[in-house]
Amino acid sequence: MVFFKRIGDLHFTGQQEPITLDETEVSEYLLADAENTLPEGYALLARNERTLEGVYRRLRSSPEMRPMLHIGWRQELKDKNETPWLTFSLQDEPEQEGLEGFEGVIRLSRNKGLLLESRTVGYKEVAESLPLEIETSETSDDVELLDLPFATDSEQQPEESNEKEELMVQDIQMPDQLGGFFEMSESIKVKLGKLYYIDHPTMGLLVKVTPYQASLEEQESLN
Repeated sequence: MVFFKRIGDLHFTGQQEPITLDETEVSEYLLADAENTLPEGYALLARNERTLEGVYRRLRSSPEMRPMLHIGWRQELKDKNETPWLTFSLQDEPEQEGLEGFEGVIRLSRNKGLLLESRTVGYKEVAESLPLEIETSETSDDVELLDLPFATDSEQQPEESNEKEELMVQDIQMPDQLGGFFEMSESIKVKLGKLYYIDHPTMGLLVKVTPYQASLEEQESLN
């Protein structure tokens, strides 16, 4: 799997209240390149065993996406109620664009086929909007003054009037910047060897499931 966040000029406001993963989803099994704690029968894939290395490298050169995790594992396929969630936790540098932190879970199980479930929560502190002062002019006749192109300077002069113009100051807010809590959740049936793309305006997940060909020694140990 490859997890990435979207970067660039994002203007989304997420939920203000924290979004948390369910207690039934959060587990002790952590997906990370070091200090892993995986269930019995699971094993991390070496870099040369992963099939999405090319995809990961292309994302690293993308001006719109920032890959944050590329990892793979081998597992025995079991029913959904026997398959634990795998957890991942990611934190980006504060100066980087996009969301700052992510908490996610993922699992692959057997449920009338192959079932892939994932849920990720992303977060960035909401920045305070800065007010702008905009001045507008208004006459007593409510005639709107337009900045029109004129042929000569004399034509640009307004007609004489004894009516007093009033300046009005209005406060408006800057457009909402990226901030708040965002959730990406998906449950899909998958096929072997096919690349699946789980999309969200602020993040994304690429997953590919491939069959494992056990060695003769492994097959003999199983028998």
